Amino acid sequence: MHSSDNANSEFYIQRVVLAQGQVIDLICFDDVEAVDKVIDEIMAELQKKQTELQTCPLCKSKLVYPVERFQVNDLEWKVMLLCPNCLCKRELVVDRETVRELLKNARVGREALMKELDGMQKKNMEEEADKFIIALNKDHILPIDF
Repeated sequence: MHSSDNANSEFYIQRVVLAQGQVIDLICFDDVEAVDKVIDEIMAELQKKQTELQTCPLCKSKLVYPVERFQVNDLEWKVMLLCPNCLCKRELVVDRETVRELLKNARVGREALMKELDGMQKKNMEEEADKFIIALNKDHILPIDF
C-alpha cells in the first residue's frame, strides 16, 4: 500500500487489542521521516482537542472542567463540562483517555487553587497577628474585648 500524502512511503496497519478491550490501529511506516511527521500531526491534533474541550464555546474561558461522567460503553464516556465563568454546561461523549486527561487537569487546577488559598489564608493570619501584637503593645486591648 502507498500513503496518499507520499507515494514513495510504504506503510501497513497493525491492530493491537489492549487488556481492557481497547482497540488501537497502528500505522507503521518504513520511512522514519514520515513516522515523525505523523506523530507530530497526532500530537498537534490531541493538543487542539484538549484545548477545545477546556475552552468555553460561549465566553472562551479556558477554565472548563468536568462535573459529571458516566460510562456509555467499553470505549466511550459521557461527560458534563461546566464553565465557571458563564455557567455554560455541555455534554460530550469522549474516549476513556480524554476523560482521564480532563480529570487530571481538573485535579491539577484544584490543587493549584487550594495552594493559592492556603497561601492567602496564611498571609491574612500573619497580618491579623501583626495587628494584634501592635494593639497589645499600645495597650489597646482591654478585658472587655474578650
